[in-house]
Amino acid sequence: MKFVLIFTLVFFTFQSVFSQVKDLDSIKKLNQNYTKRDSIRVKNLIRYTKFTAIHNDKESEKTLNEALNISKEINYTKGISDSFGTYALYYVRQGDFKQALLYAEKAKKIQDSIHDITGLIITNTAIANVYNQLNQPKKAIVILKENLELLKDDNPNKAAIHFYLAKAHQTLKQYNNAEMHYNKAKKIAELTNFTTGVSIANSSIGIIKIEKGEYKKGIEYIEKALVFFKTNKQTANIAHSYIEIANAYSKLKKIDKAIDYNNKAITIYKNQNTLKTLKHAYLNHSEYLLLKNNYKESNFYLKEHYKIKDSIFSNENVKNIAEMQAKYETEKTILEKEVALEKNKKNKTLFYSTLLTLILLLLSSLFYFEKYKERKKTELILTKLKETQKRLALEKQYRSSELKALKAQMDPHFIFNALNSIQEYIILNKKNLASDYLGKFADLMRKYLYHSDKGSLSLQEEIDTLKIYLDLEKVRFEDTLNYKFNIDSSLTTLDYKIPTMLVQPYVENALKHGLLHLKNNRELELSFFKKENCIECIIQDNGVGRKKAKEIKEKKNTFHKSFATKATQERLDLLNFGKDKKIGVEIIDLFTDNNEPTGTKVILKIPILK
Repeated sequence: MKFVLIFTLVFFTFQSVFSQVKDLDSIKKLNQNYTKRDSIRVKNLIRYTKFTAIHNDKESEKTLNEALNISKEINYTKGISDSFGTYALYYVRQGDFKQALLYAEKAKKIQDSIHDITGLIITNTAIANVYNQLNQPKKAIVILKENLELLKDDNPNKAAIHFYLAKAHQTLKQYNNAEMHYNKAKKIAELTNFTTGVSIANSSIGIIKIEKGEYKKGIEYIEKALVFFKTNKQTANIAHSYIEIANAYSKLKKIDKAIDYNNKAITIYKNQNTLKTLKHAYLNHSEYLLLKNNYKESNFYLKEHYKIKDSIFSNENVKNIAEMQAKYETEKTILEKEVALEKNKKNKTLFYSTLLTLILLLLSSLFYFEKYKERKKTELILTKLKETQKRLALEKQYRSSELKALKAQMDPHFIFNALNSIQEYIILNKKNLASDYLGKFADLMRKYLYHSDKGSLSLQEEIDTLKIYLDLEKVRFEDTLNYKFNIDSSLTTLDYKIPTMLVQPYVENALKHGLLHLKNNRELELSFFKKENCIECIIQDNGVGRKKAKEIKEKKNTFHKSFATKATQERLDLLNFGKDKKIGVEIIDLFTDNNEPTGTKVILKIPILK
């Protein structure tokens, strides 16, 4: 979907720009024939840059530099603001949002002072696009509404504004507003015979329909756009359309069709060698095949997904380290050459010392100043290199900790007991119970594997996973385990996210160390409340308590430290690293009035993530 939106930016923002100049060759010819350094050349250079931006031409920055320098030479204020504004668009294309905002603000300041409405609209659009990319849709909406007020009703450039407004509302899940703006953009495209824009609008509306749950209507809209994409051989848009149609069919439980369309997308991505999109297509395929109980092929595509993911991760790290090393070696060589040069200067200075005393003092001062600058520069490079190495080490440790947390979830004893329960059902010829239990067990393993790849998940997903886990453990405890969930009515579980695999290890501890040692009446209560700045999760059991559990463990001569507890604590430290709002854990031992242990309460305070 991101590709389609970038595609929209290019065609809708610059549609009017090329009404006078039709192709790249004619613009090049204009620049070659007209070389006088005046406002006309500045306009031609900026037009050329806007055209090459679509093709991601490397000459764009060079051309913009010339336009800006000429504008400053001749004191051409509009040329300066247009250059700044085009720089902003260029950096948006490059993904350098910090530079894009910097140049956009420079352009906007001048455009406000000279009342340049057209330039102001283009700059505002660039700023809004940056806010959308940075996931700040509310800021984008404010800027875009300002643009709508500046544009006249019959201006075709309103299409681009409506598209960006639709994207911002879509990010906020305000689907009705998003659909309204997509339809307005489509209407303008139809009035101006801009068929590409109409097709992109249909595709975007289809995606909105699917997100709203109107899957059949969504498919209809995307298939309309697909006809145009196929006719014009827009392979990337064709592949993205296949992905969205497959998603809709999976929601309609038509898995065979979902697999068919997703497979078409995979074929295109393979031919284009677009690894990032191919990675997601493989993951979708694994999910669809799993729904068909085709475990072998599902596992194959899941492995292919992780192969690409690991490959991208490794290549990026190697590239970063190589660039750092090359930069360091270059600076080191330059420093050595300059030191050698200065040494030669010293020798010559000594030879002419009696005649050139004043010159010697001047050269010495310059030498020490340059040497100081180079030393500081080298120290800065080394500091950056060390910081990068430290960051890579921290990322590696974080990844390792997540894998440990996953390993802790798949407790060997739990898996062994679960498989024993399945075997017992089969021996007793309880096929329905065995099938139901095996299905739940498979769902739980799949969820653990799926969630382990994410940094966070919704509170509802965590609760659903815990319920499956506790259903399985209930069989292990021979139905003497009773559990219940208390969820605050003001807490919308789908709107809040928490770190992956955070609550489950504490639930597992309550079962293994507290309730396991009771013979009956095992009670477990999980409560979720919304506080001012956090979600409070309380896990309370009526087990034997931590002190008694420790005594039992010592009697059995079991001195092994809980791997799950250690891995969870390490991951908690990593999640809290460098953050003002930290995840808090409090463990309280419960006692009767006679000081008899009645269980354990764990309170998790998780900062709110939306």
